[in-house]
Amino acid sequence: MNALFPPPADTSTIRLGALSLGAGVQSTTLALMAAHGEVGPMPDCAIFADTGWEPKAVYGHLAWLKSPNVLPFPVHIVTAGNNRDGLVRGAQGERWASIPAFTRFASGNVGMIRRQCYPWN
Repeated sequence: MNALFPPPADTSTIRLGALSLGAGVQSTTLALMAAHGEVGPMPDCAIFADTGWEPKAVYGHLAWLKSPNVLPFPVHIVTAGNNRDGLVRGAQGERWASIPAFTRFASGNVGMIRRQCYPWN
């Protein structure tokens, strides 16, 4: 255990320790450090929130992280579908919850467009 990550004083209320795994540099480093006992406590699992629109390299790296003998805890993949599909539906006038997305217009200007999450009902 490292002084930067001391154990909680009272662990009786902790039920599940999950690592948010984006499969980038920071979360991969944290997952590997936990796997080697350099930070703690050891996660019970890692969760990858799949946008459905990640570069192929991210999915390849995720497959490596999930392969045997890399992480001692399971990696769960969750998704609500492909974010790109939501962008296309929004461009066609359908309703969706907005978050920022950046684009380059045909004119060459850079701007921000609406990017939205899926409605749940």
